[in-house]
Amino acid sequence: MKTGAVVVAAGLSSRMKSFKPMLQLSGSTVIRTAVSALRSAGVSPVVVVIGKNAEKLRKHLSDLDVIFVYNKNYASTDMYHSACMGLKSIHGKTDRVFFLPGDVPLFSRNSLFTMMGYMDYSSCSILIPAHNGKKGHPVLIKSDVIPQLVSYKGGEGLKGAIEAFAGAKDVIELPDMGLTIDADRPEDYQLLQSYAKSLALKKPVECSVKVSLQRKETFFDDKTAALLQQVARTGSLAQACCSMGISYSHGWKLVKIAESQLAFSLLDSRSGGAYGGGSSLTKEAKGLLEAYHRFKQEVVYFSELNFHKFFYRYQKEAR
Repeated sequence: MKTGAVVVAAGLSSRMKSFKPMLQLSGSTVIRTAVSALRSAGVSPVVVVIGKNAEKLRKHLSDLDVIFVYNKNYASTDMYHSACMGLKSIHGKTDRVFFLPGDVPLFSRNSLFTMMGYMDYSSCSILIPAHNGKKGHPVLIKSDVIPQLVSYKGGEGLKGAIEAFAGAKDVIELPDMGLTIDADRPEDYQLLQSYAKSLALKKPVECSVKVSLQRKETFFDDKTAALLQQVARTGSLAQACCSMGISYSHGWKLVKIAESQLAFSLLDSRSGGAYGGGSSLTKEAKGLLEAYHRFKQEVVYFSELNFHKFFYRYQKEAR
């Protein structure tokens, strides 16, 4: 099953008194931690619903290959409205969807895998995680029930829509406290920070690999690859740049730098259209993108294999 996600980060953060998605958390931010956890489990696409500080969030997440949905009425609508926007945008693109508010970032990748595996072999349409009896996020929802959830007319938001859903729903108990901790209020944020610190101390040392192509300087990396993927998805360089939260001029520059070093065109462009024309990948660009991803997979595999060989003695958990 293809699994996507909807992350809502469009609110005013009125109870927190600070913009929750950009709060610092273990060397990152709340929103990047949540999105990175989803991506690490192979969840794609990841839709982030934005409102307040929209451009700041677009720029902050531009390298994570997410799709942005903008709620222009964020100041006068509730989270359910933003949730419906996100769910409608992803409906039909995946078999199931993880849904979560953007201030619940510390769920584990293992929890995501466990939930997906459970749904693979159960008849439930909605799966709710819990820890010590307390329900949390993200909730896993089959795509075919999204129309029922977004048509809910009660006053309890998505929680009420899920409770009113008459189909099969399961609650899965998981050994993951992070599922239930948010950053709704200052005291919650303090707990979130403490829990993140405890996780960091328990987590073994790992390696991270970045791949880029260069001649005298870098001309192709994950950001350029993500831009080409978005062009293939949207059929437009302008829309691709908007999805990634970068300016059109910056996206155009990335393409032109790569083309100058490769000696072939990456995009076939056509005039007209709502966004001033459209673009598609050339045959050469498709081949380059496939080669880049296959090469990166091989490099990551080789690196992880040899990392264990050379750094096994440092992989014990900190005490």
